[in-house]
Amino acid sequence: MSKILSKPKLKHFAPSEFGAWYPLMNSELLQKLDALREELGSPIHVSPVNGALGRHGGSGDHSQHNVDMWGEVRAIDVFPTLNGEYITTAQQRQTVYDAARKVGFTGIGLYTDTQPGNMLHVDVRTDKTESQPALWSRVGGDYMGIGEVLA
Repeated sequence: MSKILSKPKLKHFAPSEFGAWYPLMNSELLQKLDALREELGSPIHVSPVNGALGRHGGSGDHSQHNVDMWGEVRAIDVFPTLNGEYITTAQQRQTVYDAARKVGFTGIGLYTDTQPGNMLHVDVRTDKTESQPALWSRVGGDYMGIGEVLA
């Protein structure tokens, strides 16, 4: 059976939104992304930036995006919206963060230095748990704790 046929049925996303990476998308990641969209009640846009889905980083790159390391795409960068608008405030980031925690992502990063709004990185890394996920933010190119960008 093809990997494409074994993917979960998604309510809010079409395979085409993941481009050529769709066959290598981790099923749990897709299910949680769909659940996040349901939880927020507003569209989530996949980042168009090269590497926002999968990437080839060789065996030394431990990024959850790196299909060479993991054999699949275990991370995605997205632009969530609330009430149809891209998130830009600490309160909006808090809402998105809370929803990402609720659906069980094990890696969550919030980036305030992106356009057209704040970007959310979510992943399903296996070295962390839903109760103890990897958490970070990026502000002006500097990485810091996630609490720095939340309300």
